[in-house]
Amino acid sequence: MQAATMDPAEEPPSMLWGLDPLFSAFARLYVKDILQMTESIQVPGIYFYNRHPIYKVDVLGTVVYKKEREDFFCYGVDDGTGVINCLCWKSQLLKPEEDPIKAGVKPSDVGQGGFNPVAELKKLRQAQQERRRLELGELLRVRGPVKTSRQQREIMASTY
Repeated sequence: MQAATMDPAEEPPSMLWGLDPLFSAFARLYVKDILQMTESIQVPGIYFYNRHPIYKVDVLGTVVYKKEREDFFCYGVDDGTGVINCLCWKSQLLKPEEDPIKAGVKPSDVGQGGFNPVAELKKLRQAQQERRRLELGELLRVRGPVKTSRQQREIMASTY
């Protein structure tokens, strides 16, 4: 994808960007609009949509592909106008857990009535992991900054 650039004379001065109400808000845009936005010449990572400076977007679409890496999920989100990659970082709860015995929890720490907090914590983590994994066809709302990686636009999800 070749990013279009604005004429430097058309681009508003970066000192005034903070006055635009869209600058610090999550702009709800179609994927097509995100892919066609022009990048700022003054500051990389800032894009212009109808002369409004934008760096955070909000997209709602269907998951059309997924990849799982050690630190993040990569979902392809299709809103009907195009597809964009969304990088959804795993929280600490989703990363592989350490052995409870190495963490200082003794197997004898089982409370009265057979309640085992280590086993309950493990069940809770598994439930959270299953809830955070999305399948193809599910609806996904992604909010975060737009980045360009390998000449393709993607969203680094802050919430999903």
